[in-house]
Amino acid sequence: MGLARIAIAVLAVTLALGLVIVGGVSLYGALTKDASKTASSSPDPSTSGQATSTAPSKHASSEPRVQSGNEIDVQCLAAQCPIFVAGPGATDVIWQGSLVKGETHQYTGTRVILQVDDASTVSVTVNGQKQPRGHRGQARTYKAPAKQ
Repeated sequence: MGLARIAIAVLAVTLALGLVIVGGVSLYGALTKDASKTASSSPDPSTSGQATSTAPSKHASSEPRVQSGNEIDVQCLAAQCPIFVAGPGATDVIWQGSLVKGETHQYTGTRVILQVDDASTVSVTVNGQKQPRGHRGQARTYKAPAKQ
């Protein structure tokens, strides 16, 4: 009876050790696969939005830009401008956060949606057309839909 108990204990320890090893190898493989995937893949502007940040400047460039898909440019005119950018799907968050005064971001993609809490604090251009500023405290949504 004593020998059977020892055999069962050895079997249980061996099984537990095997599970720890398999779990560790799986975890290592999952972590290295995600890291190499994010490091080597580049976002496709046709399927996801792309943001470009520029430093504050007093002079705007007068050169025409070539657009690829839909584009929303947003510039913060207040101390802080909280914004939310989504696209191409309604649940695809491109960026969420606050811009500081003078900061400009550009978002391009097949469909881009920009939401601001206070439309009077931002200057927005959608597909090259400057949008009218909103009233103080007015929340506003700007859309650059896919071309039909």
